Amino acid sequence: MDISPANPGQRPISKAETANPREFQLNQIRRRFHPAEEVTDSGTTLRFGLAPSDPDFPFELDKLQCVLHVPLSYPTRGRPTLTVANPEMDDAFQNNVARGFDDIVDSTVRSGGRGTLLSWMNSLDRHLERLLTTTERGPTLKFVPNIGAPSKAEALEIVDGMRSITVSEKRAPDSQEPPAPKPSRVYSSEEKAQAERRRAMETKQIEARLGRLPFFAKSKDGLGFTIPVQPAKINLLPIPLRSVKTMKLHVPQLYPLEPSAVELQGVDGEDAEAVQLGFSQWVRGNAQLNLMSQVNYLTSNMHNLAKTPLMKGPVPAEVQGGSTISATENSSKIPTLKLEDKPHIHVVPRPPEWTVGEDGSHSEETDESSEFDEDFSGEDEDGGAPVSDLPESTKEQGVALSFPFLELYGIELLELVGLCITVKCERCKEPMDVKNVPQIKEKGSTVSPKIESCKKCANTMSLGFRRQLIHSHSNRAGYLDLDGCTVADLLPSSFIPTCSECSTAFPAPGVVAYRGESAMGNCRQCHRKMVFKVPEVKFLRVGSAAYSSRGQGLPKRKPKEVLGIVAGQELPRRGRCQHYGKSYRWFRFSCCAKVFPCDKCHDAATDHPNEHANRMICGFCSREQIYRPENCGICRAVLIGKAGSGFWEGGKGTRNKVLMSRKDPRKYKRRPGSTPGGASKKK
Repeated sequence: MDISPANPGQRPISKAETANPREFQLNQIRRRFHPAEEVTDSGTTLRFGLAPSDPDFPFELDKLQCVLHVPLSYPTRGRPTLTVANPEMDDAFQNNVARGFDDIVDSTVRSGGRGTLLSWMNSLDRHLERLLTTTERGPTLKFVPNIGAPSKAEALEIVDGMRSITVSEKRAPDSQEPPAPKPSRVYSSEEKAQAERRRAMETKQIEARLGRLPFFAKSKDGLGFTIPVQPAKINLLPIPLRSVKTMKLHVPQLYPLEPSAVELQGVDGEDAEAVQLGFSQWVRGNAQLNLMSQVNYLTSNMHNLAKTPLMKGPVPAEVQGGSTISATENSSKIPTLKLEDKPHIHVVPRPPEWTVGEDGSHSEETDESSEFDEDFSGEDEDGGAPVSDLPESTKEQGVALSFPFLELYGIELLELVGLCITVKCERCKEPMDVKNVPQIKEKGSTVSPKIESCKKCANTMSLGFRRQLIHSHSNRAGYLDLDGCTVADLLPSSFIPTCSECSTAFPAPGVVAYRGESAMGNCRQCHRKMVFKVPEVKFLRVGSAAYSSRGQGLPKRKPKEVLGIVAGQELPRRGRCQHYGKSYRWFRFSCCAKVFPCDKCHDAATDHPNEHANRMICGFCSREQIYRPENCGICRAVLIGKAGSGFWEGGKGTRNKVLMSRKDPRKYKRRPGSTPGGASKKK
């Protein structure tokens, strides 16, 4: 009996979401954005600012002012709507962002996925740059035929809320009509039965091997599989493809009679199309391989498939998002120029991403790209979001701490809360481990940088950390403010992950992770597994430290002690005092670092008990030196009274009866244990 669940890739639903899904999703938005709410009879309106999470966002847009309306019937019948309220943004771009949000909701509903308000806002954040660089889409599309012969011209009128553009595509007089599409092949019942058996076996193998991985899911119709991918040579991939985490494998109902296809999720552009096209070409030539082998080949050779040319030769149609798109249609979108004197040469213009720094155009290749670039890159500041090379609002100072090739599974946000590093002194290069570098939020905060002293050269070092949130599109953890030292390595540190399912943060002190090893934790709310791996750590110096110990007030110096002595001359009274008349030196006590002739003089002048003095000043030459018990190490003068005397000094005296004074009562006393006249009696 098969007791496996119908959909092993389905993620668990928490009790709070099951009881009231609308309130659960609204709470996610409240925790993330802290919006201003307005409740009416039609629903709830949330007003908040969405800050772009892309560190390389090219526009001077601090926050996208969003007005999200959630009807009362959501999520059973109603759908949320978004309105952009930025006054400096033109209406065309505001409408384009709103339509982009509607498209994201539509794609989730069509695919049968489980989308939430927070996941849709995150998806809008990822596609915000693309939505602000083009306004080619409009609310209405009308196909208007010409009055003349239909075989000579066709007109496409695009009606936008701001402008109307008419694009005409004229055919050459000698062009022929396109050939009629060939009828699809008819397969016999035996071929269909054999293909059905093979499809069932290979799809079952996919579910058995990949079903336990995060992000794996199977569509309700059984024709698609969402599979997590981890490219083998990610450093050789183009930059837009390095953030790919999942792909969708399309398996037709008549597979393997009809080839499979892939769709990279979360990435767009020509690089993703090249990978999909290259995979389609490879599958047609290797139809004997199973689905698992196809997935393994794509993972191992994605960097090679990204080099597939898009414009060379006829390319078979491939399935993307349920629609058939031919490569010839894609090739017709890229305009070419013909030289008048050399008609056989076709000049292909440079891709728009090559000219970003020159004309400020970030639009995609469309039929109206040239006209849109002229409107967008002009000097008119009335509409749109202006492009700047480096946003002035983003200040990067100190040493940037980033994690290249960071892997996040089931984690929405990751925060570095307990930073432990190894630093080197700038003066003597002595390494030192520093734990729990303080988190500095702003310049006026009460938290100050941590002050350390080098154990070898006593150099003062200050350390501070300004953290940032880490997510799937940003691997930068924050900036280190170092003064007097340089960072050498990252020690095991504490991270706090946030669950991507219920947006619940992991409790403090977090999860300890270090370079090269995976760290795992389970969400305390929905019990989903959260896994992240830090393969590499990079330290990049981007400027001087924003905070340092030098910005603080200098510590007050201790007043210099004036003893009134000159090296080479005698001390007053040669260092003697009223307590000890034959001690020719002064002592520097370690408890207060002050100089006194003896311990009794110290106790009389201070309010603390004396400690051992390890330095002294000679009473004959006034030179300070390490303590010596009898004489000066420089002038060799005897400092404990007359040499050879039998008097006491400092608790030490002589017991030699030859050197003893005749006034000493012990000079003529017998030794203990002896009897008077004992030696004469023995004789």
